[in-house]
Amino acid sequence: MDDMILLAEVAETGSFTRAGERIGMPKSTVSQRIAQLEARLGLRLLNRSTRHVSLTGSGQVYLEYCRRVRAEVLAANMAMTNLREQPVGKLKITCPEVTATYFMPSFLHGFTTQFPGIAIELIATNRHLNIIRERVDFAFRVGTTTGQLHNHSAYLLNKTGACGRASISGKWHSSSGTDRSAPAALSGA
Repeated sequence: MDDMILLAEVAETGSFTRAGERIGMPKSTVSQRIAQLEARLGLRLLNRSTRHVSLTGSGQVYLEYCRRVRAEVLAANMAMTNLREQPVGKLKITCPEVTATYFMPSFLHGFTTQFPGIAIELIATNRHLNIIRERVDFAFRVGTTTGQLHNHSAYLLNKTGACGRASISGKWHSSSGTDRSAPAALSGA
């Protein structure tokens, strides 16, 4: 397929040198690859002279297919670039009910704003789903993981954080009388 694209470049520029410059390949490599293409096909595609390259009758027929292949390859590459820049599809997420209630609304709002082409299916449940069988793409879990998760090659397990339990009510003052209700003070800063 790459050689078909290369033939289209040679035919359009009329030169191995110019085609090579266009695609960043040495003239000798361009010439060698076109010769290999002709050998595989069992047909001469180009008439060569010291100053000019032109298509044979077979080359003209083949060039139309080469141009279509090149156009499809360019379209496929553009589609992949667009997906990388703005992904589309469905994302199936599961999380505990409390996470769905308190954390997910703001997370999902931010996510869908950044990636509007992604449709979210959220499964809020306190039971541990078989994420392979249920075809879950992303699972938030709270607590310790079981051994089977650590030993299963299909899982990518990342610990995102740990938190202790805290109960804060109103203003709390240290023995020095400092107001400890500000967030920076709570972190010990």
